[in-house]
Amino acid sequence: MSKSKQGQQRPASDPTPGGKSSAAANSRRDQLRAQQAAEAQRARTRRIITAAAVALAVLIVAIVAVVLVQNNQRQLEADSLRGSQGQVTPLNATEDGSGLVYTSSTGSIDKPLVEVYLDFQCPGCAQASAVVDPLLEQLAESGKIQLTYHMLYGLDRGFPGNHSYRAALAATCADVQDAFSAYTKTVFANQPVREGDGWTDEQLRGTLAQQAGLAGEQLTAFQGCYDAKSTSDFVEAMYNATPDYVTHTPFFAVDGKEMPIANADLASQDALLSAIERIAG
Repeated sequence: MSKSKQGQQRPASDPTPGGKSSAAANSRRDQLRAQQAAEAQRARTRRIITAAAVALAVLIVAIVAVVLVQNNQRQLEADSLRGSQGQVTPLNATEDGSGLVYTSSTGSIDKPLVEVYLDFQCPGCAQASAVVDPLLEQLAESGKIQLTYHMLYGLDRGFPGNHSYRAALAATCADVQDAFSAYTKTVFANQPVREGDGWTDEQLRGTLAQQAGLAGEQLTAFQGCYDAKSTSDFVEAMYNATPDYVTHTPFFAVDGKEMPIANADLASQDALLSAIERIAG
């Protein structure tokens, strides 16, 4: 190479090893900054999600706590009211507390004892209330039979709401006011079409009670009994006293023996009485 060429400067546009290294370093720094920015964004997102989840969990816990406190408070209030008023035995309770005697005229021990086992959610019981029970009650009023009602709540096991139990509670509170028959028939007459739908507390303690003729101080006393569950011990004892041979509702028994009822038996009081006396022997 000549000396003149050795003294010449390289053109500015010529690439050099040092220039390549600087460009690569800049590229790596850009990539690192982009990666750090992405990681920082992901970290912020995770913090936001975590904070939201914690806030939601705290809110759920708070709501559950409020509901539990409210439910506990309502139970305490009900227990307090029940304790302050005490338990009440219905007016027409049998001596052993297993049912309700229809009228005092049925006390003659020489007459057949007819027992009716019912569940307020039972469609067949509603039909019996309209067709069979009136005839039985007429026979009881004339002193030809003894008549006792037993209210069960076994159908509550298949449906929510404790409708049978609450209706039995209301019916026994109605008996305290000597209004059992009218109240029971009213509840059955307003039985929901679909089994299990039941009745609201407002219906049982208000609307239906008024339709059954309860008013004024009598209605107030009935509602106090229902609200305080003042006959709950009696209702539970009545259910627990159910004989093993009672396997369904409605169930009719004469002197402890099942009484199947045919359509012919419902033609008149005399026809039904004849069927009862055949079973009584």
